[in-house]
Amino acid sequence: MEDRIKEIINKEFNASIIEINKITEGYSHFMYELKIDKEPHAVILRFANNTEEDFNLAKEKYVIELLAKHSIPVPKIYAFHHPENKEEGYMIMEKIKGIRLDTIWEALGKEEKLEITKKIGKLLSSIHSIKFDKFGIIKEKGEIKTDAAFYFRQQGERIQFSPFLREYLIQNLKDIARLLSYKHVSPEFISKFMYYIVKNLEIIDYSDKPTLVHGDLMPGHIFVEKKDGNYEITGIIDFEFAMSYSPEWDFIKLHRKGFFDDSELKNALAIGYGKPLKEKTIEVHRLLRDLAFAWVVLEAGNKDLSNKTLKQIEEKLDKIT
Repeated sequence: MEDRIKEIINKEFNASIIEINKITEGYSHFMYELKIDKEPHAVILRFANNTEEDFNLAKEKYVIELLAKHSIPVPKIYAFHHPENKEEGYMIMEKIKGIRLDTIWEALGKEEKLEITKKIGKLLSSIHSIKFDKFGIIKEKGEIKTDAAFYFRQQGERIQFSPFLREYLIQNLKDIARLLSYKHVSPEFISKFMYYIVKNLEIIDYSDKPTLVHGDLMPGHIFVEKKDGNYEITGIIDFEFAMSYSPEWDFIKLHRKGFFDDSELKNALAIGYGKPLKEKTIEVHRLLRDLAFAWVVLEAGNKDLSNKTLKQIEEKLDKIT
């Protein structure tokens, strides 16, 4: 792999590599932080681990360029190579200035946390100002992958349905099917989980215009830098899960990281966002996302973490159902 990385950097920058550091966080693409002997001196190289159009690097490229057009801080793309034949795809991006928020969060004072949280809310408001025509996963070139139902011959009045709920349930209930394929969850767990979801369909439903969501926004994907005594958001990263969806979906990871457990942080987030947060909706979304995480880590071979996550979900269900 080191020889391949050197070959790519020579091709794209006519430069040599000084240092290679593999980025081990995350479960999707393979990433490397590189120091090179020419401008821009530091870059991030991402290889396409997922080649599906739903999650590939071409999709990320589209989303990054769309956000940049709306003055949202994202990394510059220096080079992009779409997968061809057996050659892997890759994208070379700017190494964003600043530091990952998760690495300093606990050391920050309360006022600093509140100020940054307001700016996260404002950032989300800017992202959610970008609208689409239909719900679904964003594919490369901005096409939206939505449920393509079989069209039966019409034999009566067509009953209206919720386009968002259809897309939401089809996407998210796949994770239940994936877990069941491992025979990894009990019938009792599935019954409780499905009862909870069906019971909260009205809370989940969303009837406004489809909204761009980052899909994985958390402190580890936010970079900050202190300027004139105040922290500024210098960039956000990782867009493989971006979708045309309900805006509440983007608050899941912040909910998981405790932003809603602290009333002051929650209020600061709402102030920055510019309107009240639908906390109950976010809670339901989070439970579905936690279930997806249980499948992801099981697929990645971490059975213990999967079991721990499933147990936490079941404990929550026992309290609220």
